[in-house]
Amino acid sequence: MVSDTKPTAVVLGGTNPHIRLIELLQARGWRVVLVDYLDAPPAAPHADLHVQESTLHPDAVARVARAQNAELVIATCVDQANVVAIQVSEELGLPHPYSFATASLIGNKGGMKGRFAEANLPTAQHIFLGEDDVTDLEARIAHLTFPMVVKPADSNGSAGVRRVDDLEALRLHLATAFAISRVRQAVVEEFVEGAELSIDCFVENGRAKIVLVRRKFDMLNVPRDKVIQSTGSIAPWPLEERLDEVEEILSKLAAAFELDNVPMLVQAFLNDSGISLIEFSPRLSGGTGSAVTKMISGFDAIEASLDSWLGNPVQVALNPSGLWLMTNTVYAQPGTFDRVEGVDALIDNGTIARMLPYKTAGMEIGNDMSTRSRVGAFLVTGPDRETVFARTRTAIDQMEVYDTQGNAIMRKDIFGQLAEAD
Repeated sequence: MVSDTKPTAVVLGGTNPHIRLIELLQARGWRVVLVDYLDAPPAAPHADLHVQESTLHPDAVARVARAQNAELVIATCVDQANVVAIQVSEELGLPHPYSFATASLIGNKGGMKGRFAEANLPTAQHIFLGEDDVTDLEARIAHLTFPMVVKPADSNGSAGVRRVDDLEALRLHLATAFAISRVRQAVVEEFVEGAELSIDCFVENGRAKIVLVRRKFDMLNVPRDKVIQSTGSIAPWPLEERLDEVEEILSKLAAAFELDNVPMLVQAFLNDSGISLIEFSPRLSGGTGSAVTKMISGFDAIEASLDSWLGNPVQVALNPSGLWLMTNTVYAQPGTFDRVEGVDALIDNGTIARMLPYKTAGMEIGNDMSTRSRVGAFLVTGPDRETVFARTRTAIDQMEVYDTQGNAIMRKDIFGQLAEAD
């Protein structure tokens, strides 16, 4: 029986990383109520109570928080859920690490890009469009150069993000982006070449301190105008002599959005011209990100994020393990997910270090090769680069995803990391 003396925390989103958040809260003496619209999200068995409501509806979340007499409403790794958590926390007078105004600005890619420009931060040339702006589209993009990237202003993950190479494709994918966006807006920006990096940092006393850098792999055999997505990443990716330069830009980024004592996840391209910011969020990495960060750097990003929400100052202390680590995202063809086979044997023989499920049996797999098409991810570690590439190849060969009809549906043809290993 749950003690009435325990404070209650409401966690928004039953994703795998939130299992660790729930466990940390419980270890600190909190009762945890999980809000997630799914019947059986991965984190549900770990919470004290699962309330089936959407994390994207502030009124519903506020009702749950009031009914549960919550003293904390928190989300740590889902962009739009973070915005709702900040909104509800501000409304109810609960602790939160930054304002709802800031969360709303960052939660809309058009607003975010606008602030990049105001702060003179390096980013691709871009425009911000609403549905009514497409009548003179050709004039509006006259100063931009193809290829370009279209993004819904406020979507989760990679939904609706597409590369376009001409005006016809731009019009087509803008219509899709507007349909996905809740505010019916989109960003169009020039395509930037370079190594795509995912940078985890924490802002301590106004200084963005880099915790871990991952280099992402492109998805193969999927048209670039269908999806811009990654099949995984390798870490640590050394910045070497460019570390101070990048940290200085990230510190300017934090200052531009008045952020301190918060994690930041920054997506950027790095080439000979320097760094070009894609987008960022004041949160830790989703999916395998927080597990990878702790395994390589020794920094517990989830615990730091919890302290950030509670207003406890965080000191960034790294304890690198010396490991190389590759994250490999498992995508599947559309259908109803049933199971992944081969994982236990691969863990037992040391080929993979960990499997992180994103779906439970009965959940639908999307058909657009975006976040909704992912069924999980596995981590491969090793003492050097060559070992992690070899173990990844073995794991992909021996693993399989099945739908409820018994069909093998894992997309084994898309892994960019295998092309690089050759």
